[in-house]
Amino acid sequence: MKLKNYLVLFLILALALFLRLYHLGSNPPHLTPDEASLGFNAYSILKTGRDEYGKFAPLIFKSFGDFKPGLYVYTAIPSIAVFGLSEFSVRLPSVIAGVVAVILIYLICKNLFDNKFALIASFFLSVCPWHIYFSRGAWEINLSLTLTLAGIYFFLKSFKNQKLLILSAVFFASTLLTYQGAKISTFAVLLALLVSYHKEVFKFNKKIVVISTILAITISIPIVTSLFNGELGRASVFSVFSYPRPPDYLLGQLSQGNEKAGSISYFIFHSEALNFARGILGRYFNHFSGQFLFFEGDFQNSRHSVPGMGVLLQFDLILILLGLIFFIRSKKKTQKIFFLLWLALAPIASSITKDSVHAVRSYNMLIPLVILETAGSLLIFKNYKKIKLFIPILIFLYLANYIYFLDAYFIHLPAHNAEYWEYGYKQIVETVMPIKSNYKKVLIPQSYAQPYIYFLFFTKYDPKTYQQNSMLKESISGDVGIVEKLDNINFVNFDWPKSQKETNTLFVATNEQINLDEIQKGKFNIIKEIYYPKSKNLAFRIFESK
Repeated sequence: MKLKNYLVLFLILALALFLRLYHLGSNPPHLTPDEASLGFNAYSILKTGRDEYGKFAPLIFKSFGDFKPGLYVYTAIPSIAVFGLSEFSVRLPSVIAGVVAVILIYLICKNLFDNKFALIASFFLSVCPWHIYFSRGAWEINLSLTLTLAGIYFFLKSFKNQKLLILSAVFFASTLLTYQGAKISTFAVLLALLVSYHKEVFKFNKKIVVISTILAITISIPIVTSLFNGELGRASVFSVFSYPRPPDYLLGQLSQGNEKAGSISYFIFHSEALNFARGILGRYFNHFSGQFLFFEGDFQNSRHSVPGMGVLLQFDLILILLGLIFFIRSKKKTQKIFFLLWLALAPIASSITKDSVHAVRSYNMLIPLVILETAGSLLIFKNYKKIKLFIPILIFLYLANYIYFLDAYFIHLPAHNAEYWEYGYKQIVETVMPIKSNYKKVLIPQSYAQPYIYFLFFTKYDPKTYQQNSMLKESISGDVGIVEKLDNINFVNFDWPKSQKETNTLFVATNEQINLDEIQKGKFNIIKEIYYPKSKNLAFRIFESK
């Protein structure tokens, strides 16, 4: 590779690093409970070799009563050891994974296409809103995607050096130790590879294939065993199959046509299988909608995308459509089949869950979409002479669209999305901890935001002490559990007529839980009011009984 190409790649990587590191500790505006849990468990492993529940070096971590593959926890240990337990240190592994992904897509595309295609693809991934968003938080899916790319790269390289198939198997199996949904998303990628490169696969040395398979299975054993010992995670909570139609609704439908359950017309028009199929297909195609990709993003969960835009730029719609034309015309049949099949399979993991769309579970769509963007841009370059008068307009539109994204992410997201990122708990910890010993008890509203984990994280609570006293109240519904007490801090569901009689007590509450009028007419002193960033909206109010 020429020096010029090295320089271009270096600049792309520098841009990728800057976009992922800039204000990392303060944007996103707050740690999610999952980020805090990953960070504290990494801190606990670092200090004691055990997780928050005292289990020695687990590969599957118990998290709020849920169970999660723990590879991200171990990747966070070095950064926490160097920088201390903080927002920056727990998010840094995801940043590094994001930058490594830019390198890997370059290597993959150079192997499959040429250097120009590889450089353009690495650029588009480096500036991709979807990839930047999940590279700037402690998202296990982002690490899983990078491991997937590593698996693909070494799979392709194994055609010339078959021993590299072993390394490919290690990376693919490692995705299962990183993210629950990888059981489906990684299988989808492997299926796309095997279908596209079946001729090459049949040429592999059987001994290499057996060694690779055994190694992959060995790495996957903790995940396989978790399927049978109750550590599957909240699969039943999220699965679309856990939500059949209520019997009354179904009977109402059948009565409209004087039909009965079990009849032929029931199986043709009203069966539960048909209902599930319709719902799954609807969710599947939602992930290819303009609403999700280009205009609104994850409209089911505001924590998963930038306010006011899709997971991609609106301009990317042009490039993706042109990319499809490029691929249809392309003579590189194998590459075409691989990326289009990957794109077609990628939303399946998200489609079989209860959410209409999900930017996390469908994250693997990102890579084939970036490949299509790259192909679309090359089609523009190839027709440069025919459309050169429009090139300045296209460049202007792209830059304008990207500046809009930067403004939305770095200026507006910290304020607009603060509530969805559980803003305020860090400020509660900073206010409560210095004075909590002055009170008989501290009452904080119980929430599935898991307030206890923020006290562990931001106080750097001694892991050994917590391991001896951890008290998780399990959920009987299969959902996450809750912790009700930490020292003299009680996490409660407020019964204000009863709670207001407490003496020598520090309270934390939202305005909806206990409004200002109730506080002012009682015998209480306000200690602090916490507002969302750049907003007059109250997040929490801290007050004491006189």
